[in-house]
Amino acid sequence: MTADVPSADSRRMPAEAVFTGTDRIRTLLATAGGGKSVLLRQHLSNWAVRRLAGRAHDRSRSAVPVLIRATALAAEPLLSCALEAAVIEELGPYGLREAPTADFFTRPPSPGTPWLVMVDGLDEVPDRATRVALLERLAREGSQEPTVYRFVVATRPLPDDELARLGPGVGRFELQPFTPADLGTYARRCFRDLPNRDRHLQVFTTGLRASGLQELARTPLMASMLCPLYAADPNRPLPEGRTGAYGAFVELLYEQNTHKSIAATHAEAIRVLADRHQIPRDQRAAEQAARAVRDELPDLIDHVAYERMNGNTAPIVAILASHLHVRRPDKVRPALWNAFLGDLLRPTGLLAERAGDFHFLHQTLLEYHAARHATRDVRARAELHTRLFPRRPISAADDAAPSPVPVSPVSPVQLLALDPSYLGFLLNGLLAPGDRVAADTVRALDELAAHAPLAGLRLLTDQLKMRTGLPADLLARQFGAFARDQKLAGERILAALCLVLVEGHREEGAELLAGLADDTALTFANRVRAAAQLARVGEYRSRAAKLLLHMGDGRPFVDRLKTWKALGVLAEYRDEAIVVLASHLGSAPRPGDPDVYAHMDIATVLAGWGDERGIEFLLQMTNNTALDTRPRARAAFGLARLDDERVAEPLAAMTSYDPEYEIYGPMLAARALAQLSRHREEGARALARIAGDPDAWDSLARVEAAEFLADVDGHHGEALALLTRMAQGGSTRRHATKALTKLRRRGPTG
Repeated sequence: MTADVPSADSRRMPAEAVFTGTDRIRTLLATAGGGKSVLLRQHLSNWAVRRLAGRAHDRSRSAVPVLIRATALAAEPLLSCALEAAVIEELGPYGLREAPTADFFTRPPSPGTPWLVMVDGLDEVPDRATRVALLERLAREGSQEPTVYRFVVATRPLPDDELARLGPGVGRFELQPFTPADLGTYARRCFRDLPNRDRHLQVFTTGLRASGLQELARTPLMASMLCPLYAADPNRPLPEGRTGAYGAFVELLYEQNTHKSIAATHAEAIRVLADRHQIPRDQRAAEQAARAVRDELPDLIDHVAYERMNGNTAPIVAILASHLHVRRPDKVRPALWNAFLGDLLRPTGLLAERAGDFHFLHQTLLEYHAARHATRDVRARAELHTRLFPRRPISAADDAAPSPVPVSPVSPVQLLALDPSYLGFLLNGLLAPGDRVAADTVRALDELAAHAPLAGLRLLTDQLKMRTGLPADLLARQFGAFARDQKLAGERILAALCLVLVEGHREEGAELLAGLADDTALTFANRVRAAAQLARVGEYRSRAAKLLLHMGDGRPFVDRLKTWKALGVLAEYRDEAIVVLASHLGSAPRPGDPDVYAHMDIATVLAGWGDERGIEFLLQMTNNTALDTRPRARAAFGLARLDDERVAEPLAAMTSYDPEYEIYGPMLAARALAQLSRHREEGARALARIAGDPDAWDSLARVEAAEFLADVDGHHGEALALLTRMAQGGSTRRHATKALTKLRRRGPTG
């Protein structure tokens, strides 16, 4: 796994990097099934292995991890008590002999070593107010001195105004999906018992494309479902869409649990319950009630999931026992009845038992079953439709005739308030039967898109990515309309690209992208982006290249450079782009050269593509002491991003400055130095020195130094402290205040 980190250059690094550094709080974001929980548990396991091997005191990994679910933390006012309960819950079944002492989690595990509190599933806290309160609480804990805790908070993406409660400059890491190569490696492991694994991998990959699941399969959870589905029966086609995959996976769980003999286990549980009663009448009543529950168990599990999704925090068995169809006979004691219900749930494979309660194996399994309950029949679907699309009352009658179009528009508020993953399951349930409710759902989505196009584009894009079963004609109609809506500006490119992905509309979407690349009403940068996206459509690569080749004609140099860079991304045109760029490179610049920055930009692009002419040009600029520090530092930055150690020494020399003179160049040099993996801390110290120098006359350079420092791993807190001091007064006040606001609002990049 890899993660994108919030930095000026969107660095990508191994996912384990989220646990290193000294930041008090970091967030780990990924979509549903993206591997957040697995990564946290893997880190916990790896730390334990290192500890047992005597290597746990590696300085970069010294924080002692402890895992806790956000729902458990939200329910316990005291952090130390919540951590104690979490450890007992986790380790109790494995031989924990006694509970930690009362003050165990109120002090560091060892001097100078904090606890690394890994909070999993923040998005699973259903109430927004509770989530916000928890985030503010973590922010307070993270700001305490001395440092007892560091936090890594794992969550699906949440609104920025919620995550902002953690405080400004909190490090955000976005977990990336599997690459195609990663998926292939994982699939080979799953197919290890099949003959000719490579052939099966090819068939599996072809099946993913045919079912439209190739992108969705890059999420770890979906891969862990689809690969076993194929391995269990290679001759069975892969299911269509996400809901189909979950349905097939649940069936497979039952099939693969034959070693548990679910039917026999349930029969034995019924017999044991009945045998606890000696009076024949009571025995028959217990057996009949137990069989009734057993026969309705799949629907009852759906009900339990729905209750939990809607905020019912009671134990799963208690929720189950309260259902109208789960009638406990008067002569059966509640404790016996609840134990029996647990015996029914335990072997299903859908839930795991921890600390006296049952939990669904994954949040998306909870969502899938909750959506099944919400769409269990036509009446339930009609009621759900009314809630999701307010002011659109419909009849529950199941006929094919569409209802009259209402006058009032559909509000997107209810839909956008739901997590896209859960919403996808709900929409599938509304649409699958193809009846009147389904027709009205399509009409409501059309109406929403017409009245709130940005919200509609966001919603439909999310559902397309998750392969929700939205009708192709609906998607084509709306993505086409979005792509032609000039008010949407650059968002039109996303709409056209989505249209390419709709079955039967690849050509239409590609033509729209080509039109957008030629649309002078768009910014030039967006036109280049449209052409670059067109190049992703295989048969249109050459057309995209022609657009890029001529798009820059007569444009300023900076625009032409954009087109050449986009062209060079296409492997078959890389050499041509290099020739064009190299022809504009010119000789090594001299002092006073008006084109020095233009040449440097060309060289930076060439260097990024591994062309020695660009690398040599930047190296000459870096070492040319006749030039000012600014262009030299900028040239060195291009090589520092490639981790070229040859610029380390000149950059270190350039960070020296006289506060009464120009400090912007030294600040740029410090920023570049921090890009070098072996000199990151040296560069960070130089940035901090400049930002914190009250005698430096260039207030803007000081603020920018602090902003760049915030991008250096492990230095967010230091940068924010510097900016806070600068914002309190003096010539830096205005710029520092703006920088602080920007850092607070900045979301994950990449």
